[in-house]
Amino acid sequence: MNMNPQTRTEQLPADSLTRNDRVVISGDELPYLVDEVADMPDGGVRVTYSSGDTVEYAAGEQVAVVD
Repeated sequence: MNMNPQTRTEQLPADSLTRNDRVVISGDELPYLVDEVADMPDGGVRVTYSSGDTVEYAAGEQVAVVD
């Protein structure tokens, strides 16, 4: 991942995401800005990014968040 060396990422459960978190979806891409997080009936979350992309994460699934 080619990012500013002073930028850090940490692994967090997807259900702890909040609006304006920056998430790396794929290791070779820039981070996506979280727009909305919605709970799903199975315990997972549906995350909508400012780009309009939507990703569903399973309960407890870890995501890379940029500090």
